Amino acid sequence: MKIIIIGLGLIGGSIAKQLISQHEMTILAYDSNKNSIQSAMNNSNIHGIITDLNDLQLPEYENSLIVIATPPKASLEILRSLSPLFNSSITITDTASIKMPIESLLKNFNTPDNIVFSHPIAGSHNSGQQHSQNDLFLDKNVIISAPLSANKEHIQKVKFLWEALQSKVINLDSKTHDYIFAHSSHLPHFASYALLMTLMDLKEENIAQFSGGGFGEFLRLASSSPEMWADIFSLNKDNLNVSIESFINNLNQLKSAVNKNPESVHALLVDLKNFKEENY
Repeated sequence: MKIIIIGLGLIGGSIAKQLISQHEMTILAYDSNKNSIQSAMNNSNIHGIITDLNDLQLPEYENSLIVIATPPKASLEILRSLSPLFNSSITITDTASIKMPIESLLKNFNTPDNIVFSHPIAGSHNSGQQHSQNDLFLDKNVIISAPLSANKEHIQKVKFLWEALQSKVINLDSKTHDYIFAHSSHLPHFASYALLMTLMDLKEENIAQFSGGGFGEFLRLASSSPEMWADIFSLNKDNLNVSIESFINNLNQLKSAVNKNPESVHALLVDLKNFKEENY
């Protein structure tokens, strides 16, 4: 089977690296960054190059699997450009952490039956093919969100891909997916950027020399790709706003407890510690 990866960043590059050893698959790639493509070829991470996405309409690519591994807004544009392949034998999936905007786009094309959404819960604050890994998806969860129109054969092909990458597949509808990840992923990144803004407002310099590991770990999220996270924040803003308002309310609740008395804040922190240990 031909696997065609569009976008050889951290995710796409890691998919290529892990699959290249599975000889029953032919790994091809397309990337607007020619250096990235050439690097992948030089390091034998892919078998060949796609130079024009229009070529995917040729008979030789029938029954292939296309993986779009680009930032969310770029993924939407690529999907539009692949519309001649809708309802064909080619299976199309993605790796974005937002789904409803993609599902909304596909309604303009009568929701094709060969598109199945994916979201691997794996990654890093680093970006780019130079940070790709050959075990990034090992034992990691991956969400598959299959629109009601999706053909079972295409769903199975996408499931096969992630199982070949030794990931654990979880099924979740797009609406629930975007709501959950607004809280579990998008809010923590948002909060990391907000903390960094707070530090920028301080006049004191070299605060980092007085910080422990938790400080750096929390700020690590703010080292993530600005392009990707700007896309995620804007495309999932409704769900993100809900999570931000809840976070602000809880900040105020914690602040109120601090201002009351030590017993009040201690009791709250004990409850939170117990909740964390039971659930996370």
